[in-house]
Amino acid sequence: YQRGFYPVGGGRIVVSIGPGGLRPLELLERGPRLSVTARAIVSGLPVSIGRREIAEIEKVLALDRSETVEEPAPRGPGNIVLIEVRSGSLTEVFVGFGQKGIPAERVARGAAEEADRYLRSSAPVGEHLADQLLVPLALAGGGAFVTSPLTDHSKTNLEVISKFLPVRFEVVEVPGGVRVEAKKA
Repeated sequence: YQRGFYPVGGGRIVVSIGPGGLRPLELLERGPRLSVTARAIVSGLPVSIGRREIAEIEKVLALDRSETVEEPAPRGPGNIVLIEVRSGSLTEVFVGFGQKGIPAERVARGAAEEADRYLRSSAPVGEHLADQLLVPLALAGGGAFVTSPLTDHSKTNLEVISKFLPVRFEVVEVPGGVRVEAKKA
């Protein structure tokens, strides 16, 4: 893989997928919390930016581990913070992208506050992952997950996917959020 940073870009990842179809996925419980880690990556910028981001994250979250990484072959200036919450059933990732004119602390705090909201909820699937899971569930013809209340973006995706694929989604309120289930139409 190769990291890419805005505005230059150039990120690359290669994935090999073997034969076989998709199977329904169920993410109904988070399981025990295993770890919360943070990584700040800087490219063509002072490493102190990453250190400031980690310090800001630590004001919001109790971290099990953190690191600041300096990109060895910068492809333009940029930075990113990644917060990983590992649980028994899945790993949820929260991201903050550095932007010109936005203080590093603000970027880090946004990602940390999103991770904190997730940790305070009981839902195993965060709001951005919920949106990304909809197409694979539809293609598999089934599956379910529990997430915090759906974003407007996720609600729109539910409608659009149902227009193109033979699937229907059921959304039911449960304690702490909603249960989204995909079924063959």
